[in-house]
Order: sequence, then C-alpha cells, then structure tokens
Amino acid sequence: KTIYHTSMAGACDAHKSRKKGACDDCGVCKLCDPLDTCQTQGCHVGWKRKAKQLGRPVIHNVVTVTAPSTPAISSSRATLSTRGRRSSAMRGKRPRTVADDGDVDEDEHGIISRPATSPPGALSNRAKLSKVCDILGIEDRRFLVLPNDGFTAESMDSEARARQRGTKIVRVLTAAICDTVSPSNAKFKAEMMEEPKNYSGDFTRMLANAGKLIFFGMRSVRVIVKSLLATSFRRLALKDILKIESEKYNEDVCEDHVSSMVQKKAVIGSEQYSSLRKVFGVLQNGHDIPKHTYTHRIDATKLGTAVLFIQQSLCLKAGAVRDVSIAGHTFRDMPVYERGGKSIESLLEAYRVAFVEDERVGEHTFAEITRRLTKRGESKCKM
Repeated sequence: KTIYHTSMAGACDAHKSRKKGACDDCGVCKLCDPLDTCQTQGCHVGWKRKAKQLGRPVIHNVVTVTAPSTPAISSSRATLSTRGRRSSAMRGKRPRTVADDGDVDEDEHGIISRPATSPPGALSNRAKLSKVCDILGIEDRRFLVLPNDGFTAESMDSEARARQRGTKIVRVLTAAICDTVSPSNAKFKAEMMEEPKNYSGDFTRMLANAGKLIFFGMRSVRVIVKSLLATSFRRLALKDILKIESEKYNEDVCEDHVSSMVQKKAVIGSEQYSSLRKVFGVLQNGHDIPKHTYTHRIDATKLGTAVLFIQQSLCLKAGAVRDVSIAGHTFRDMPVYERGGKSIESLLEAYRVAFVEDERVGEHTFAEITRRLTKRGESKCKM
C-alpha cells in the first residue's frame, strides 16, 4: 500500500506497524493525540471522539494533498468498483454532496465545518469559546457544539437545531458571567437570564383601541384614556400617536363630519396635556373625574331675551340691586323681582310664546336665570 506525502519518521513505535504515518503539521503520530498548536487535528484517528469527552475543540483546517497522477478510469468501471462498498451506517441514506466552494468535515454531532476563513494561525470561534470556558472555570463543555466559524445567519434563521445550540451556548456563558460579576446573587442572575419578550404587536393594537375610545367614546371614557396616555408618553410623542391613529379615519374611509370630529379630538395642547396628567392623579387617589365647567357656551343675545322677559313679566322689588353672573356673563346692578305666585313652569310657557326658538335659551338656563333674578334666588347671587 502506497502512502502519499506522509512522514513515517514521526510515527511512534507502538503504531508504526499500522502505517498511518505522522501528521504533516505537528509531526506527531496520527494515532496519538495531537498538539494544541496543530492546525490539522482532524487527521488524528479517534481524536474527535476523545476531544468531545474532554470538552476540547477540534481544529478542522483543510490541508491540500496532491496525489500523483493515475491512469484515467472509465466512468462505468469506477461505478462498478464502488458499488456495494457502503458501510452499514450509511445504508439507507443519501450520500452527502460537497459544494464546489471546498471540502467539508462533519463531526459526530452532524456539524459541518468548512475550510476556515480566518487567517492561518488564528483561533477558530470554537477554540475562542473554549478559552473563555477556561477563564470562567466551566469544566463540562458538551454544550460547545458549533462549527469552527460559528453558525451562519441563514442556519440560525432556518434550522431549529442550530438556534437551540446557539441559545444554549449563550445562556451557559451568561450564567457563568453572572456568577463571576455578582456571586450568590440569584435575583441578578434571574434578571439577566430572563428572555426578552416582544410585545410590539400587542402594543400597536393597544394604541389602536385607545384611539377608538378617544375618537368615538363618551367624554368620561375619553378623559380616562387620554389621562392614561398623557401620563405614559411625552406630549409631542402623544401628539404623533393621535395623529397617526386619526389618519385611519380620513375622508376616504369615513364621512366628512366623522372625519372632522376625529381630527378635532386628536389635537392635544400643552394646557390640556397638563390638565390630563392632573386628572390621572385624581383618578389614582380613587376619586371621580372632576366636573368640567363650560363657560361662554350660551349666546349673550339669548340671555338678553330671557332677562328682558323677566323684567317685563315680574314686579320689581324696590330698594334691592345686585350683580348676577350667568354662564360667564356678568350683569351688574340688576334689580330684584318678585314672582308674585307665578311658577317657573308658567313663566317658561309664556317665554316660549313670546320668542322664537332661535332667540330663546333652553329650559334649564331659563330656570336658572329666573331663580337668580327673583327673590328666592338671592342666596346664589352676588350682592
């Protein structure tokens, strides 16, 4: 049997008879353990299994071997010569095809290592992690199952086993680092080992639902949701969020009046933002929403018609004048009138007959004005 490019001088006396020769890189017998600096440890027989038991990495750099030229063999003869010679372990399996970019080396875990892309003499990624384990004091290194250059992005995305192995390596090293940074600190270790959770989809749906309540909900619900968002976000960020959500209800999707209503409710100023943060504090203390006081909602002309009707319908009480504030409008030096046995309901019916709908105030406003201008309303008026 002819052995090409193999040095028999380095073979030990115990294995010399087996004619395996010595390693071309380290010069040690191929049946013995290689040196740590050997760049072709894969050529040592049985070293892969032994390195796995010891938790040590295996360097798989490919060495190009040039064999002497041999006579050409026909394809039919080559096919006949290899037929029926597959081992029992390979029966029933398809032969692995080798890509054109170079040779591959597969270990007992099914990890394929291609020729190293790092410069000659540089440590592989597996060897670097092994040295990290030496520094951190990790003795059991069976978790270090990865190619020499690490897992590619494609394999981590498409292969579940590669992602599981990579995740296990990261978690074991993270746990060892936590024990080194803060020994016997279980709380810190649990916080660092906790897997990050992605709630981006839930967060988007939450903002969309909050926008629906703000744009189409009752005033009390709208105030509560706005106060929660104002406490959680900065004003400019909240302004952008409401603008984005309001664009979903534009004129192409909704009617014109609905779209204008949504755009109006999406506006939030600095004063309203500050008020909403105060409302959140009130709600947090267990109180109801503060009652909102509307001012200048009634036209002064309509208020004038109500006051004029009372002046013409009731008798004046001599010697009494006062200032009366109604809906934000102040009427100064107003005389006090006496109902003279007339009820507010009867006065309201006469008021409706005297003025048209566009010129008169509502029922509640008329009753409030009557109470403040008459004798029984003196306690509510400013003297």
